[in-house]
Amino acid sequence: MPDFWAPIGRGDATTIGDRARHLEDRGYAGAIGNQVYGPPWASMAVAAAATTSLGLETGIAMSFVRSPFETACAALELDEISNGRFTLGLGTAPQTWTEDFFGQPFQPPIGRLREVIEIVRMVCDVAASGAASIPDYHGEHYDLSFEGLHPNFGPNARRVPVWIAALRERLCELAGECADGFIGHSIWSSWWLLERALPAVHRGAAKAGRDPNNIHVQLWLTASIDPDPVVAAQRARGNMAFYASIPSYRSYFAEHGFGDLFDTLVEARRSQPLERVIDLVPLEAARTFAVCGTADEVGQEIERIAEHADSLCVKPPLWGIDPGDSAEQARRLEHVLMH
Repeated sequence: MPDFWAPIGRGDATTIGDRARHLEDRGYAGAIGNQVYGPPWASMAVAAAATTSLGLETGIAMSFVRSPFETACAALELDEISNGRFTLGLGTAPQTWTEDFFGQPFQPPIGRLREVIEIVRMVCDVAASGAASIPDYHGEHYDLSFEGLHPNFGPNARRVPVWIAALRERLCELAGECADGFIGHSIWSSWWLLERALPAVHRGAAKAGRDPNNIHVQLWLTASIDPDPVVAAQRARGNMAFYASIPSYRSYFAEHGFGDLFDTLVEARRSQPLERVIDLVPLEAARTFAVCGTADEVGQEIERIAEHADSLCVKPPLWGIDPGDSAEQARRLEHVLMH
């Protein structure tokens, strides 16, 4: 089985520190902090201070909402705080979030993300070498001058690993082309993983003359456990109901034959909260985009998928369910994963 990672979650410093120590004590390889209502750095710093061996990963840091130089500096700082345990997980995030919430340009995401990674790598290499200056960067999307800056990143700086989070094939190809690893989306189907995503990573690696075996594959899964498989699938329906609020996800769902359902959900979400539209999601869709079943069935499916991964992050359904139910699902999943 591959290594298991887990979300660090939210809360005050005590809560996050306790969670990080729990993950380390239980044998998890790492903790993942995401960016939703704030930058992902703070929770990672708290987790680093509370542990000694737990890996730390942003899952994800939104790539276009801050300067690539700031992202590089944050990554180097967290790597220093954690004594070399940090991995920078980057993603484009939905276009509407970047443009509407943050007021930043999104298009074209592939070329823009490629340049972000180039800048992060450039800054990390300067830091690791102890060079006296950072070269200027002149790209199509970023034009940066570092004249007058005297790098002082500390003696233990290194090239921080960069993993790309992907939903569709072009980002998978980019991960194969230039990233140290890639992160599979938590609504990926098994068919998408095997028929579209992994072949795309290999295409990207071949284009760049890289060995795809050197690219870390981290797969995120959503899993719902219940003695009654129907109840397990019902719990997972909120997954699709939530992602139907993101216009750019339509093509992904359409590839699975759920384009019309996506349109129905989009229309329903215009006037109703997520909880009111969950019943529109058929169990077939829930089972397509989440691992659903009894504890034994979920465990067997996770083992099957794990054959294609270096690490896994398995999460319970998050949307449209009671927080207590979600917490119980997390406990059941941990029992399956760590026993």
